[in-house]
Amino acid sequence: MGASLHQRINVRALMPMQTVILHTPKGGSGKSTLARELAVAAASTLQVALADLDPQGTTSGWYQRRGAVSPVLVNMDPAKPTWHLVEAGVELLVIDTPPGQPPYIGKLLASADLVLVPVRPTPDDLLAAAPIASSLARHPAWAFVLSQVPPRTRLLAGALRQLAALGRVAPVHFTFRADYPAAAISGQAASEFTGKASEEALGLWAYVQTILRGSDAVTPNGKAGRPDRAQGHRTGSSSR
Repeated sequence: MGASLHQRINVRALMPMQTVILHTPKGGSGKSTLARELAVAAASTLQVALADLDPQGTTSGWYQRRGAVSPVLVNMDPAKPTWHLVEAGVELLVIDTPPGQPPYIGKLLASADLVLVPVRPTPDDLLAAAPIASSLARHPAWAFVLSQVPPRTRLLAGALRQLAALGRVAPVHFTFRADYPAAAISGQAASEFTGKASEEALGLWAYVQTILRGSDAVTPNGKAGRPDRAQGHRTGSSSR
């Protein structure tokens, strides 16, 4: 970071900070894209920090190209508490994790308010979804997010069915659109543009907010909670 966190975010009294983690052991599933899109969308109303734990540094590289001051990129030791961010007034922390299963990942995921699992609608990604769901079975709030979905594909319906049998699936997916990489070239996010990609990004952020506000109840096994609440795709139900 060029400026210190306290220079970039107004210091305020202790406020609750919520954490959203993008996680999947598979590489190339869209974690970095979802992380920056959510962070930028949330930064319109919240003090948002981004943490890049992936050694490849995709999110960090994007941030270096970004001219805007928010969200901020912060250095984070996943094995240590994040009180310094809370003290700095951060309201939402979005974490981009590396592929694989680093030693700290279990404890880090357990501390998250929400875990989002990007999955491409490909046989390889769908095959890997079951063990990911098992690893998150005890987490109170997590959801699959379909990403890099080809336009007008027959793969979508089948992928939704397979994932819904394992857990919650976000009702918004990210289509394979040019606006995502085009925005990233200049350190922007598609949510800062107009068009379908922007609608997807803002739609996912709206869904995330329902979970963070507690309006999207989730049972301990990670499946959908109360049926009268706003929910994603569920086992045995049709998509909305």
